[in-house]
Formats: sequence, structure tokens, C-alpha cells
Amino acid sequence: MGSQIKCILRKVALASIGIGASLIASDITTTYLYFQEDPDIEEYVQENLELFIEKQEKELGISYSAKRPSIEYLIPKENIPLGVIGLYDNANDTIYLPSGLLIRPRWDFNDTMVTIVTFNRTAYAKRVLDHELAHFYCDKVKEQVLGKNHHLSNIYMFIPEERIANQLVGEGIAKYIENKMNGEDHGLYPFKDWPSDIEDFSNKEIYQGGYTIVRPIIDQYKEKGIHILLLNLPTEEEIFKPLDYQKRIFRKLAELP
Repeated sequence: MGSQIKCILRKVALASIGIGASLIASDITTTYLYFQEDPDIEEYVQENLELFIEKQEKELGISYSAKRPSIEYLIPKENIPLGVIGLYDNANDTIYLPSGLLIRPRWDFNDTMVTIVTFNRTAYAKRVLDHELAHFYCDKVKEQVLGKNHHLSNIYMFIPEERIANQLVGEGIAKYIENKMNGEDHGLYPFKDWPSDIEDFSNKEIYQGGYTIVRPIIDQYKEKGIHILLLNLPTEEEIFKPLDYQKRIFRKLAELP
């Protein structure tokens, strides 16, 4: 059904473009596809899930637990803003994917046309899955040390600085794994532009900035670096001084046997 929907919407959108309503058509198409499952993406994910995990383990020197996450092919509507392109729920070990807007790496006519008519609002399923698998991996690492219900501590992060610290490390590691597994090693955040106020943190700082923080640590220490990062989040002062945080983590790792 998913590919058929993409095909139908492609025709509708192209017709609308012909009468000068391309932006409206792309918005309608994007929103509609966001809430539709694509069985071709489900088949692609199920066929490649183990392969993606094995490649991460081999290329990054990490080890996944024997457990595997559940995969759902629609983003839950409850309290999730429209446009989230992937989500990992650590309470139930489930990855959510908006499969209607995901495309496969190999050339596919319908996927290509949907990318065009949605004004490039699609995303590669592999990239999204690599990123969300990284969150699953990190969750299992923390679970081994802090217990199965460690995620409940997030509920009590009343201080914005605590939430930012958690996001910088978690999203930084996931972005690192996503980038490495998809042949990218760029997009570093210039620390000279780092926010000095909590209200100035945006997705750019969380994702690109977090990646810039963790990159040299994981490059040098691999899985050991990831473990130390996850269990030693930035302090309230260090979220504004990322270089100080990096130095502390490097010192801690250097002291390990």
C-alpha cells in the first residue's frame, strides 16, 4: 500500500505543480505521507537490520546486546511534533520510523519522485535507522550499569541544564554513529560560537555540537569512550564550556587501565 500511495500522491502533486500550486501540494503530500506506512520500507528494514548492527559493531568496535529493538513504522501521534524523522522509546525498546517519508539507498522511481514533490523532505531509511539503533545501543549500555529503569531519571531532570547535558551526549553519540556508518565525517560546530545562555541551545548545538564534542573521544577510545561519555555527562558549567568537558573526559580515560 505504501508504494501505491507514494505513486498516487506523486501524480496528484505533479498535476498541482502544473497549475502553480507546488508549495501547497508539497505540504499536503508530505503531511499525508508522514502518517502512512510503506511496506517496502518495512521489508527493507527487516532484511537489513542485522546487517546494519553487524556493520556498526565491526567498523566502530562496539558490541550490541543480544536483545533487538522492536520496530514500528509510524511515529506515535501523542505529544510528538510533526516532522520528527525517527524516535527511540527507551521505556519499551522500540524504534519508530515515519516509513511513508523514508526512502531506500538504491534508485527507485517512486522514491525519487516523492523526494521531488515533497521538496526533499524525505530521509534515507538507513541513516535514520543507524541513528536510532545508536540510541538503542546507548540505552543498553546504561542499563547494564544503572539498571533497567535508568531512563526514569530523565523524568526528574527539572533543570534545563541537565536536559541539555543529556541531549548533547546522547544525540552527539547517535550522530557520530550515523555519520560514520554513512561515510561522513564533517559538519563540526565552531566552539567559538558556542552558546553562553541556556535559551540559545537549538537542534544545531544538540546534534552538530554534540557530535563535535564526542567525535575526538570516540575516534581515540572507541567503545570505552562511549561508555565513559554516557556515564559522565557535562556538568551545569561544562555545557557552556565544551572544551573543558572534553578535557575532563580525556583525563578520565587516560587514567583507566
